[in-house]
Amino acid sequence: MLSSENSSSDDVDLEPFDDGADIWDQISYSAKTMPDGLYRYWKQRFSLFSKFSEGIWMDERSWYSVTPEIIAKNIADHIYNSCRPSVVLDAFCGAGGNTIQFALLVDKVIAIEKDPVTLRCARHNAEIYGVADKIEFIEGDFFELAPKMEADVVFLSPPWGGPQYLFQEVFDLHAMEPYDLTTIVSASRPISPHIAVYLPRNSNIEQLGEPLKEYDGQDDDDAAILISYLHVRGKCKAICAYYGALAVPSSTDYAILPATSADD
Repeated sequence: MLSSENSSSDDVDLEPFDDGADIWDQISYSAKTMPDGLYRYWKQRFSLFSKFSEGIWMDERSWYSVTPEIIAKNIADHIYNSCRPSVVLDAFCGAGGNTIQFALLVDKVIAIEKDPVTLRCARHNAEIYGVADKIEFIEGDFFELAPKMEADVVFLSPPWGGPQYLFQEVFDLHAMEPYDLTTIVSASRPISPHIAVYLPRNSNIEQLGEPLKEYDGQDDDDAAILISYLHVRGKCKAICAYYGALAVPSSTDYAILPATSADD
């Protein structure tokens, strides 16, 4: 196992874990080997995983898509305090940032990821945090697996289409690639009405109610939407939209968006 001293150094050549030798070229990064345009994420590595120096694995995509740990913890705390779920389904688990925080609180997490290297990162990172035994890791496509899934809460941190969202004044949730908001929420509703969606901070919030339009006759509680503005050091980094029993505010960082507002 890597020592803390070596794994946090900007300059040292790292040695692979035995079980990661075959993918080491895809998960081994230092300040010198970070891809062009991603160095700023290296500087933020301990905000992504506080245990980074204990040997965290991330492939290239994970560096810009993993949820910062303080935000992942906030989301997990809100979900747990809202409805005390036993099972949380993380539909796009990536390198495991959110999955780990859920597993620290609930009985079981189902973590789905279709990229095999990314999934191995998630499993490995969960072992570092001591929660791998509470997680069922599944390699596959969420939309193919969804009809067979059972969970109390569905958490969605879908691909946003890369860092390009940062250059848009308002992020169009219809254009989110490769899955738009309605597609992912509609696939999740048969599993549970209690859904959380992690989205860019500049998302068009007027579109958040659109996935619920097809569910006529639903209870008012199920039609509510809660928006959490997720701040780190005073700057909003992202939002999380909560549906169903999760749409219960617990701090001043929330705003209620009635489902009807999308029709205004």
